[in-house]
Amino acid sequence: MKVYHGSDTHIDVIDLVKCKPRKDFGRGFYVTNIFLQAEDMANRIAHWHNTRPVISEFDFEEYAFEDDDLKVLRFENYTEEWFDFVMLNRNNKHRRQAHSFDIVEGPVADDTVSLRINDYLRGIICKQIKKNF
Repeated sequence: MKVYHGSDTHIDVIDLVKCKPRKDFGRGFYVTNIFLQAEDMANRIAHWHNTRPVISEFDFEEYAFEDDDLKVLRFENYTEEWFDFVMLNRNNKHRRQAHSFDIVEGPVADDTVSLRINDYLRGIICKQIKKNF
């Protein structure tokens, strides 16, 4: 399957050391199989940095989801478990990963969901609201 990474830098080789911590699924390399989603992210990043958007394309072998040597976590939808996992990673104060998964698949926190997560982190809304994601 083709997957895409949107940024302002062309990526030939994935280097996890360059990945930022405290992202929704932890420090990692984020891709999507939806080209328009990668394009949107590339445009956002390029706008923030006053650069040009770049979309890097990769081949992802789906058998990796079934590989017994890899720990895989998959979220089908926004769920309470998804929310708790995102909070675990966003609140991680350590340099080491907050979880032990090799691959995490699931929905991204779009603008609306990100706003609610930020409200929760600031104490504006309570945890029970998360069930409305």
